[in-house]
Amino acid sequence: MTEKPSLRAYLRHYAQGGVPREEMIETIAAWDFEEEVHDELVVEPTGQDNVFALVNGAALLGTITDDDLDEIVRRKQARG
Repeated sequence: MTEKPSLRAYLRHYAQGGVPREEMIETIAAWDFEEEVHDELVVEPTGQDNVFALVNGAALLGTITDDDLDEIVRRKQARG
């Protein structure tokens, strides 16, 4: 069984300049996100790596811009 790529690692790679902006937006918009497990006692999904909350967190932390987030959401919705 092949492991899924890590969204955290991908965002970190982008932040280090390893991925062009347009490629990052397209890749994350097409990402195979997992359903997020919600726990009222945990603020962020520390045990999950491939959930959309990480993208929101990246915007809050400044890893990606709000414009990047908006474009990712727009493209994600356009994919259906």
